[in-house]
Amino acid sequence: MKNIALSLVLFFMVMGNRTLASSEFHLLVKTDTTKTSTYKVLGKSKNIESVEIRKSKKSGQIVYITVGKKKLTSVNNNSTAYGVVGKSESVEAKSETGPIFDNIEVLNGGYDNIKVDKKSTTQNFYTLTNINFPLRLRLHAGTEYIDFELKEAGRWDVDINYKNN
Repeated sequence: MKNIALSLVLFFMVMGNRTLASSEFHLLVKTDTTKTSTYKVLGKSKNIESVEIRKSKKSGQIVYITVGKKKLTSVNNNSTAYGVVGKSESVEAKSETGPIFDNIEVLNGGYDNIKVDKKSTTQNFYTLTNINFPLRLRLHAGTEYIDFELKEAGRWDVDINYKNN
């Protein structure tokens, strides 16, 4: 009886150490969140901070690409001696410019139409319609690039953020 009890205690101690060791191992290992069965980020330049890709539940064959972070307008309400109130932006906020992908390489699949909207000085919005999936694109803005693939049909949102935004 003592042997069985001792064996059980030893078994639980070993299993407890394995569980603890495996949880510590998972904390130390950085997982790659840019690859799934439906999309994959194949490469990006060092100045691209993050790429977030989401598939909408809505149907369609459309891709929305947002480049740059949404600009929060910094407003300075100025009051003068005459009671006139105005709004102004800082010089830094006015001089910021967003990245512009001027070269889009289609490496697989294709699209029929593209529309580019400048939402703010730091954010551009691309709409690609009538997509032939799987779609693999490499977007270039000077020396900066992002290479990604969307493997199945649907409505996709791709958010690309630069480090200097």
